[in-house]
Amino acid sequence: MDPLTAVSAGKAAAGRRFAFYVSVQLTSVVVPGLVAVTCMAALMLHAQHPGRIGPALSGAAQSLRGPAMILVDVSWLASAYVVGYVGRELAFRLLGMAERLSSRHRVSLSTLYGELEASYGRAALRRCLRTHPLLKYLLNTANGTSSRSQTLRQPGGALRTGNVYEAFLYAKLWLREHNPGLAPDATEAEINILVSTLLPLALGTWSLIALASLNVAAAAATAVVAAAVSAVTFAQVLRLRRIECWEALRNLLEDHEMRLAAARLPGSPFAADPGDDSQDSGAA
Repeated sequence: MDPLTAVSAGKAAAGRRFAFYVSVQLTSVVVPGLVAVTCMAALMLHAQHPGRIGPALSGAAQSLRGPAMILVDVSWLASAYVVGYVGRELAFRLLGMAERLSSRHRVSLSTLYGELEASYGRAALRRCLRTHPLLKYLLNTANGTSSRSQTLRQPGGALRTGNVYEAFLYAKLWLREHNPGLAPDATEAEINILVSTLLPLALGTWSLIALASLNVAAAAATAVVAAAVSAVTFAQVLRLRRIECWEALRNLLEDHEMRLAAARLPGSPFAADPGDDSQDSGAA
């Protein structure tokens, strides 16, 4: 690759990463934060002006003009970002606790290796690990002992067993750099978005019960529905967390096999690995 092409590819990759970061921040921090801050403001107005939120809000809006309105808008947006970020972080902490308490949601090195071998065969897995020696080291259960300091550096709860998080991160970063179409970015974004809905859902339910002056039965039904939605969302996030790790490693292996297949095509500019056939026959 010539230098100009390399620079252009690097800029394109950086642009994709930045666009992904901005989209995740908007959908999982800013938007939920705006909903949460709006609900909090409505609850505060309801506490100060019971039954007269509309006139109070109208009077406050009429008193704001020019720079004051801009200042309020900027402060509102900044507050939304802070509240949304803190709410998402608290939800992830709760998620990590749930994963650590439930062995069903934890991911182990032996399980990952066994699933990959069962799905794609020993030969394909060995070919991939021969190309990625660091991943081979990380997936080796003999190297999977985690120190306390290493465990504290790893986020979440499901990926804290051995080097599972490092293996997942290696696969994800490789795909982002070399094959963005196979990177598990969509799953990561979905996890962030779903987790960030828990705080707005709780505040929205509280606001609905308080502002609508619901009777006891209606308020209880609303709370039950909100709790059920939260439980379903939380269960889906737990499932997606495990899928995300598997998806990254699976896609890395498939990326490797597709590159080998492309190298075997007539007229391919890529050189095939001369040891592939012998490795396949030996593994069989």
